[in-house]
Amino acid sequence: MKILKNRIVLSALCVILAAVISFVLLPKLYADKSATVTVLRAAADIPAGTRIEDKQLAALEVGSFGLPDGIVNDKTLIVGKIAQTDIAKGDYLFPQKLGEFIATEKLDRIATENKRLVTVSVPSIAAGLSSHLQSGDIVTVAVFSSQKEEGGTSQSTPSQVILYPELKGLEVYSVENSHTQSTAQVRKQQAENQQASSDPIPKAVTLIVTEAQATKLIAAEYTGKLHLIFEKRGMSHER
Repeated sequence: MKILKNRIVLSALCVILAAVISFVLLPKLYADKSATVTVLRAAADIPAGTRIEDKQLAALEVGSFGLPDGIVNDKTLIVGKIAQTDIAKGDYLFPQKLGEFIATEKLDRIATENKRLVTVSVPSIAAGLSSHLQSGDIVTVAVFSSQKEEGGTSQSTPSQVILYPELKGLEVYSVENSHTQSTAQVRKQQAENQQASSDPIPKAVTLIVTEAQATKLIAAEYTGKLHLIFEKRGMSHER
């Protein structure tokens, strides 16, 4: 009798479980699979660095079941953004694929203004303003021209400091030490009582310049020694 009762109980439980699956779970599963949503996809290949336009997007109705999380379906959050990676035709749009800039805000500004970046060596601690120079500072680059004998004769030109008008008011893009580390990062480590791997003394300075200024700077570095003169602290300096 006990065996028979156990079989009856088990059979009843199986019937109840099957009913729950048939009348509750399966309808819900099929309802989820049949539900559709409108999503945005790339209507064509979008190369990295492209500013996305409305015509590059296509709205499609697809089943909501199995869609990846985080898809961006609001056009206002896509149009005008910069593709950070190559987006293939038919791809969904995700936040990590979209950005405000091609590279960074500063580099985008440099490209928009048709400027150039030129790195110059700092020959001494004094020439690089000790450890005071920061990204965003405005400087004048002075050129120290040493004595040279002319034409194999004993005559020589006197040493002089030259201030070219083209090399005034230049913005500092970055400052690096002898290990090509950002001196701003080294100072930050020191301020936070962390062990810095090097010192914040500049050995190279990258400047934002025009093509004509770049030409003058390169010629000046190979014919003399450069010395930076601080003018003012820019609005975008590193902290």
